[in-house]
Amino acid sequence: MNRLNWSIRILLSGTLLPLFSVAGSHGPGNPDFNTDQSTLVAIKEALVAEAQATESKVVNTAWLDAQGQLHESLMVQSSMRVRGIQVQTYLDEIQKPRVEIALDDKKGRLPDCFIKDDHLRRTVRVLPVKMPQSSVTGMDQTLAASASLLSHRLSTYFNESDYWHGKGSLREAGYYQSIVSGVRPDPARFELVIALSKGTKPKDHREERVPGSDPVSLFFKGTPPVHSEDWMVMTGRLTKVTTGEVIWSSGSTIRVAVRPVTYSSQPLPDEMVGKLLAELNKWTNALDEYAMCRPVNFQITEADGRVEIDGGINAGLKTGDRLLVIDGERISGRVLEPGSLAELSLAQVVRVEDDLAIIQYAAGAQLIDLTNKVALPF
Repeated sequence: MNRLNWSIRILLSGTLLPLFSVAGSHGPGNPDFNTDQSTLVAIKEALVAEAQATESKVVNTAWLDAQGQLHESLMVQSSMRVRGIQVQTYLDEIQKPRVEIALDDKKGRLPDCFIKDDHLRRTVRVLPVKMPQSSVTGMDQTLAASASLLSHRLSTYFNESDYWHGKGSLREAGYYQSIVSGVRPDPARFELVIALSKGTKPKDHREERVPGSDPVSLFFKGTPPVHSEDWMVMTGRLTKVTTGEVIWSSGSTIRVAVRPVTYSSQPLPDEMVGKLLAELNKWTNALDEYAMCRPVNFQITEADGRVEIDGGINAGLKTGDRLLVIDGERISGRVLEPGSLAELSLAQVVRVEDDLAIIQYAAGAQLIDLTNKVALPF
């Protein structure tokens, strides 16, 4: 089944075009302009159909005929048309230029949530956990053990995720150190920073009693060799490297129970481990939800006469993949105002490296003035 027939089948079934890569539809050679042009128009039509669906309403009418028999009618009314051509029959008119111009004038809409895409992933690096620079009495071992647990669990999550590709965690190094050592970290599109610090007791919390801290015990035995109850603040922040945009952040306060004074590392209490993992589970669920509902999109740059994107093999891209070039600011709002469809372009991946790919024009608007433009796989 060729690419156009596949698109038509999806559209006629009333389903929005899935955001899947279409590598294999054409070879890695020059783009097939006719097919790519048809594909781009079909995508535009799907976006219009999505906008139309959000502005449609169902009307149920009933009436009695002359014989007193009851009749019912279910009718779907929509305020959107493509200049007199029904959305369902638009592809039959695909060869008429006037129809495509009319389509570009219409309003489009990206879906509220994008379907899971198993073959495209976001590259992310977990940075070293940030902790207080100076010693925190009674909390050093707890902070270190918590940092180790969180780093290990998050690295495992990213390495096994369908939506993320974990990069090796490297120690932060300055510019001079990077030059001297020659070490260059592999680029990642996202960075996750975890911070742990000493917290404060909630106002309505009743402090845990320390065994042996009553006046009589203190008089005869002295201060008990334990650390009193403490609180630890745990925060996480996911940032998009190219823009510095904070994609996601969360924080919580974890109770640290009374524990004995020791001079060697001790495992975290089971209760605290359970609370840390419960909070971490909330984090990973939020990251999964973000990845499922936010389309994978790649920043576009021009270098030496080439158009490059900041994703490659590690992100799941392959030579021959088709990408929709769109204004990145349109993604968060989902709505494509009238005239925006005319600015869409279709591009083809012609060369791919680990974390970089080169694309070239395939159909639609020319790849010029690429400021704020991103490449959206579909």
